[in-house]
Amino acid sequence: MESVLKQLETRIEELVASYREAVARSTELEAKVGECSTEIDELRAQLAANASANDRVEILEKERNELAARLQKVLGLIDGVLGEGRPST
Repeated sequence: MESVLKQLETRIEELVASYREAVARSTELEAKVGECSTEIDELRAQLAANASANDRVEILEKERNELAARLQKVLGLIDGVLGEGRPST
């Protein structure tokens, strides 16, 4: 009976040691999850900022294209007026 109790005591000690290691590892993993969550939040903020910048670029490109079209029209008008004032050859 004494040897059975010793084996049981040894197994309980091993179980307690394993439990402590598991708790320590769990604490480490919880901290790592917190770090990852923070990093994910930062990356999401960067992504949102990039999306906002991309939207702004699209708006500016559209404005540039509209302005180019208007300038072409003005240049056409100027060329037309200058062409009318020139003597025919």
